[in-house]
Amino acid sequence: MRNGFPVFDADAHVIYPRDLWTRFLDKKHADRFGRRQPFPGFDTYNPVTVDGRWTQHDTIVYGRFQEAINWTTDDMRRIYGDDLLLNGFTGDRVAAALARDGIDVAVIYGPEYDMWFDGIDPELQAAMARAYNRWGQEMRETSGHRVHVSGPVPLVDIGRAVEEVAHAYETLGTRCFWARPNPFDGRTLGDRYYDPLWEALQDLGVAFGTHEFMGLKGQSFGHDRYKTFTEWHTVVHPFETMGVITSMIVHGVFERFPRLRVAYLEAGCGWLPSWLHRIDEQLEMAGEREFPELTMNATGYFRRNGWISTECEDPFVADVVRWMGDDRILFESDFPHPDSKFPHTTEEFLGQGAHILSDASKRKILWDNPVDFYRFPDAYLPTDLTEATDRSNA
Repeated sequence: MRNGFPVFDADAHVIYPRDLWTRFLDKKHADRFGRRQPFPGFDTYNPVTVDGRWTQHDTIVYGRFQEAINWTTDDMRRIYGDDLLLNGFTGDRVAAALARDGIDVAVIYGPEYDMWFDGIDPELQAAMARAYNRWGQEMRETSGHRVHVSGPVPLVDIGRAVEEVAHAYETLGTRCFWARPNPFDGRTLGDRYYDPLWEALQDLGVAFGTHEFMGLKGQSFGHDRYKTFTEWHTVVHPFETMGVITSMIVHGVFERFPRLRVAYLEAGCGWLPSWLHRIDEQLEMAGEREFPELTMNATGYFRRNGWISTECEDPFVADVVRWMGDDRILFESDFPHPDSKFPHTTEEFLGQGAHILSDASKRKILWDNPVDFYRFPDAYLPTDLTEATDRSNA
């Protein structure tokens, strides 16, 4: 809680334990994983290998981008302290760190790269989703139900995907799921191949999110044209999100599954009304012939089925409120990634003037909207909300 506002962080992350895969994977797969630094004396972030090959794109493996964005190991230790960096982002430690920022409950999204690279074995991808969801159960329990983990969906094999959603929900207590917005095997998320997944999520009544991470060893916008962090990171999050919103809407995902709840995370938000308007214009011209099954325009589908997230310092959230209202916007801290303003993300968000957001809108975005989107069981939400413990800039 910050200044009396309860805070539900709809999109956060962790620095993963080095033994994540070897500890939680079924033994038949564990020996396929390793870690190998590309440079002596430089700690590249999370250099996981599968079958001896890095799971991140060569540009990010060799680019030393952490130096450009002040996110080296020394930088992380300075911001997050030795306890987190040396002893690990465990549930209890993450909950305590977020409390400094006034964050009462958070949802973690990942893994960024390891189970999404081009050509991954479907059996291995499903096993990695199972391992990650086991880790997620531990995070939730050791955090006192303050840190939840969104379950990654192994998209390559739709049968395994549906099976993992059911297992994670019934056995491990997972109550939300996610996947990257990128095309896989030539399919976008609007492809009817994924309909069994949407049906399963709708029937369970759980939320689904998409989340881009720069550095995919596969197809993502900018991977084939940019070599700098500035260029690639500028475009990849919003452009991939614009693409997945388009494909899911025009190919009728929300027409066929009207109770599906989908959030499009960490891509900014100010562009959303204009983008939906652009889709609407194309549907006005060609929709009757190309997508005759649609009964609503893109803006209408998003108002019913979609959510978008805002970062703490984005003034263009005001444009979303102006054109679409304030009930489909979620707050994200991006903890502990370099974009985050930790431990002052909630302070920065609340510091935006009334000409951008009213206090009523801020309260909805910080708590009411994510509660409505995730719809966690009551036992998954804390009842003892305490004021932020970091007050240095208050």
